[in-house]
Amino acid sequence: MTISPSTPDLEHLAQQLEATGNYMVLRRFESCDCYSPLDGSDPKPLPLAMVVDTETTGLDSTTGKIIDLGYVLAEFNPKTGLVHRILERYSGFEDPGFPIPPEITELTGIHDEDVAGQRLDDAKVEAAIARAAIVIAHNAPFDRSFLERRFPSFQSKWWACSQREAPWSELNTGSAKLEWLAYKLGGVFYGAHRALIDAEVLLFLLTKEGLNERTILSHILESSGRRTYCVWAEGAPFEMKDILKKDKGYAWSDGSAPEKPIKAWYRTGVVDLEAELSMLGRDIYGRPTLVTVDVLTGRERYTSRYQAREKMKVITT
Repeated sequence: MTISPSTPDLEHLAQQLEATGNYMVLRRFESCDCYSPLDGSDPKPLPLAMVVDTETTGLDSTTGKIIDLGYVLAEFNPKTGLVHRILERYSGFEDPGFPIPPEITELTGIHDEDVAGQRLDDAKVEAAIARAAIVIAHNAPFDRSFLERRFPSFQSKWWACSQREAPWSELNTGSAKLEWLAYKLGGVFYGAHRALIDAEVLLFLLTKEGLNERTILSHILESSGRRTYCVWAEGAPFEMKDILKKDKGYAWSDGSAPEKPIKAWYRTGVVDLEAELSMLGRDIYGRPTLVTVDVLTGRERYTSRYQAREKMKVITT
């Protein structure tokens, strides 16, 4: 039997295949304008999430340029974690001023002629940034570095990373790649590596159920709302270097980089600061001392900035 796009009731055929237990049929992702209708019980305007993605000429934001930007602005309820109406979509190309590397064209399907003479709509993007209460990207360190260079207004926004701050491991998804999650949680496929469709699919995934009947967005909002810390193990005994690196997850800074000006072992993303300081006192120093701790919120996370840099006590117990 030959099935053409005009064949009626293709969904029924898909269901028949799946009912055998021998097949799984993926549906093509289709965006929608509203994921959860408003009930009208709260007259106050809901905050907006800016779900964003970029395609670039490379991995380094100091030398690479954005060639494709896509975002959706959507209402969300911070209490329930529900996503409501999509109020705005944007997709735009920008000419980087030099040829797109062949490997980027192969990955994205974007050619030099697609971006030639094109420029992102600065006024539209800036207006969207101003309206957003939170910016969410699936690889926030990457997207944030490029977007802050192109639109410095992003520096003042609260950011969250769906790749790092959602409970994918607890959900046993097997991978945090966007295409895989779309299949695993949403049962859909799509043409990845174009900015707007990636942003649309990410928003779709944020509406899915995570742990304890909470949405993925709810988990991300909770995680993003916490303070995290970068702990600098200054003056740690030399013989402890392998333990710090292999067992404790610390990395080395030689102090030469402007964003990491301290010569010491350090660990980012610390959530339980008290436990981390206790561990250092017990397992590394063996004596009371002071270490430097950077305090971060969603405004600084995934950048080299910090809200505060303080000296804190490490006490042996």
